[in-house]
Amino acid sequence: MSLGTLRSHLRQATAPAHERVDALLPHGVGRRDDYAAYLRAMHRFVASASLPEGTRERYLPLLRADLHALGIDPDAIARPAVASHDPYERLGWAYVFEGSSLGARMLLRQAQGLGFNAASGARYLHEHAASPQWPALLAQLESSAPDADALHRLVAASNTAFAAVEAALLHALRLERVPA
Repeated sequence: MSLGTLRSHLRQATAPAHERVDALLPHGVGRRDDYAAYLRAMHRFVASASLPEGTRERYLPLLRADLHALGIDPDAIARPAVASHDPYERLGWAYVFEGSSLGARMLLRQAQGLGFNAASGARYLHEHAASPQWPALLAQLESSAPDADALHRLVAASNTAFAAVEAALLHALRLERVPA
């Protein structure tokens, strides 16, 4: 299966899950409570997801700093990490996370509109939006040549990752939108 075909298959197979996540923040993070919910959700996801080596260590300190800038205790968010040793499952989780760097560019502009920047409050988005890992992941997908069983595991893991983002975001939105 070529990269174009594999990428198209993954995009199509995960479209409903991706749309559910996008629907939770239909206007992005232009409001402070939506931005806070997004950061809470990404912290929970990055802390618990089966991500490539070094990803958690790279992004969690940035998310923690951003949460502190918004007055949120990140220690109240953490979840135990999910571990997978299957390379196609790990690739599925990475597909979702690294693909989110594309949307991070738009979200970064919105966070900047709220007064946050790479020095305070938008460190994670600044780093993630500039990440070179998406093209690297596409190259890894191209060289993977999964058989039918591996492709099934790749798609299932991608959908599981989207479901984890959705659950984290739903939880975070409930916390942020509770009337004071």
